[in-house]
Amino acid sequence: MMRLPISGSKISFAAVFLVSLCFSTLLMWKTTRSLDSYNTGGSKKRRRAGCSRDAAEFYIPTDLKTCKQPRKVDWFNDFLAKNLKNNPLEPGCWEANNSCAPFPCFKLCETGRYAELRKIWSPEKPGKQKVLAFQYGKVASSAIVEGMKVQLGIEVAHAHLAEHARQWLDGKSTSIPAPQQGFALSQEWSLKPGDDCFIITATRSHFSRDPSEYFENILYPYHPYGFHPRGIRRYNDTPPVAGDQRWTQEKIMKLGKDHVEALQEDFQAQHEVVIQAYSKWYSGAFKSATDVDIMQQRFDPKKKHMLVHGERCRVLVLRFEDIGEWTNIIGQYFPGFKMPQGSNRAELKWYAEAYRNFLKTLSYRPEELKAMCETETETHFYAEDPDSECADADF
Repeated sequence: MMRLPISGSKISFAAVFLVSLCFSTLLMWKTTRSLDSYNTGGSKKRRRAGCSRDAAEFYIPTDLKTCKQPRKVDWFNDFLAKNLKNNPLEPGCWEANNSCAPFPCFKLCETGRYAELRKIWSPEKPGKQKVLAFQYGKVASSAIVEGMKVQLGIEVAHAHLAEHARQWLDGKSTSIPAPQQGFALSQEWSLKPGDDCFIITATRSHFSRDPSEYFENILYPYHPYGFHPRGIRRYNDTPPVAGDQRWTQEKIMKLGKDHVEALQEDFQAQHEVVIQAYSKWYSGAFKSATDVDIMQQRFDPKKKHMLVHGERCRVLVLRFEDIGEWTNIIGQYFPGFKMPQGSNRAELKWYAEAYRNFLKTLSYRPEELKAMCETETETHFYAEDPDSECADADF
């Protein structure tokens, strides 16, 4: 390609133009800095006007005003955690005049996932409608709790244990772990006389739920799937001795890649122990806490939900397998509700690859099949389902 000649005068003009532009930019920058210093009393830190709010607008219940761990943000397994300024589970630690709290003041805090997280964590004033999500784990209950908080401003108590459900029903502060709840839950949101009580519970077939629960709890020594030693049936946790070691994330990921059979053997050694704990969960834990016996009402798989009326509370019963319909179902009772895209999914966890490999070759033994198919979950909620794995089970 032929180049066109450039005259010396044009080069000089371009040089002068660039120098002038740089000089003007420098002057504008200095002027702006001077004005900033003037407006902030010489301080380099200046609050962006869009983040400021009247501290009186920040609602915080009396029982949430304490601040014990202001900088604890490591529990939050999300890339956004890098931008946290304060512990999101302790609103008493937040700056009351910063509308971005618990994030520092920056424009993006008002958009996207940042805005959703602030909505989840920020305390809300309670109304007369109180909601409890009470079920065993790994049934997408976290997504329900998040959706109700973000879209409707309803703080749903997120209980897995009968003790926590009873605390809520008795109007007391609950002992629900804050990471499980997802936000700081005030006693103001526990059930009080005259409140409208609504309970949401969800079930899930053991065939898909149990492997998910195994990986979720594999490192927790207080859960049967996390008990030590490995590969044998155990009813309590025994600390390692004589050079033995507990499994770590690295160990599990390596086994999932190179020796997934070891994970399957460990799961099956404990599986029946865990199944036994859930075999009569609804007639046991759920009924004892709520005084509602949902087993007395037939579940119609075609309707994909049922509503049970107790003396004090209404109970909405769902199945995880119908999660695609939950927006419409829950929306019948809570207009405006939409199921969020939950982040508590196996494909997003550290064990994702090991979990995939685990499921590819997992096969249940006859005694496992029998134990699963005899649980209340399978007999009451899936017996009429033609796709139930218990329909043709050979045990």
